[in-house]
Amino acid sequence: MKLIERRQYLDKLINVLGTPDIKVITGVRRSGKSKLLEAFRAYIESEDPDCNIIQINFNLPDYDDLLTYRALYDYVNAYYVAGKENFVFIDEVQMCKDFEKAVNGLHASEKYDIYITGLLSSDLATLFTGRTFEIKVYPFSFSEYMEYFGLKDRYDALDKYVLEGGMSGSYLYKNQEAKYDYIADVFDTLIVRDIRKKYKIRNTQLMDRIVDFLMDNVSNLSSARNITNTLGSMQEKIHHTTVGNYMQYLCNAFAFYKVRRYDIKGKKYLSSNDKYYLSDHTFRYAKLGTKNMDYGRILENIVA
Repeated sequence: MKLIERRQYLDKLINVLGTPDIKVITGVRRSGKSKLLEAFRAYIESEDPDCNIIQINFNLPDYDDLLTYRALYDYVNAYYVAGKENFVFIDEVQMCKDFEKAVNGLHASEKYDIYITGLLSSDLATLFTGRTFEIKVYPFSFSEYMEYFGLKDRYDALDKYVLEGGMSGSYLYKNQEAKYDYIADVFDTLIVRDIRKKYKIRNTQLMDRIVDFLMDNVSNLSSARNITNTLGSMQEKIHHTTVGNYMQYLCNAFAFYKVRRYDIKGKKYLSSNDKYYLSDHTFRYAKLGTKNMDYGRILENIVA
């Protein structure tokens, strides 16, 4: 697969190099977090060839023996080299049971510069309070899409980007139907499955209905209460608190981003409806089809 230098994210990592916080790279599944970590490792090694980088990728079976926090903690300490800059890179850290104990312990030792991926936004608030610096990664932007394909005509490129989006893994497929199949699979098997497992969701049909509603209403004002009312009109017995929780879970997994209304004159956030934007607009096409393209709202989603 072709790679491009995602300089805006790389620069953010470079700017926090050596700071004491745990650096956490977050973002929706398949948005390029692991590739960014690889690029950052290459940068560090070019600047300091004598450094010691301890890298663990839990996607690989090679590290199955480290799936408990104690094994992970002991492994990292075993590879520590005194007198050198020691870096710890852990990809998909959430796959390790009680990983926060290992990461917090390594951080407390003040011997390592730590970088991890695989966390939801809710994990940052509960597991590493006040100890993290978050680098938010998104699917390819329009400019990155142009760079990837070497496009020069912005108008023609925008038409293509509206249809193909920023999930770069889909670019390997030759026809649009196959691209959307890949994107739908990412959403269903990686994002929604993770949410159901983490939060032990029983009412999977309700989750699916909320996903469809939010996708169909990207860039529209939405709230848990109006979604509850809409689903209630279909004889669904649900409570708006449950709907609100499910919406938050989707945002925690970076499937959607909530943007609050802001009163420019009063300089305060308003408590009325918010807007929810997809992390990549093609999730909507992949799940709901392209019969109603609704370009205005899709363009707003892209800008957001």
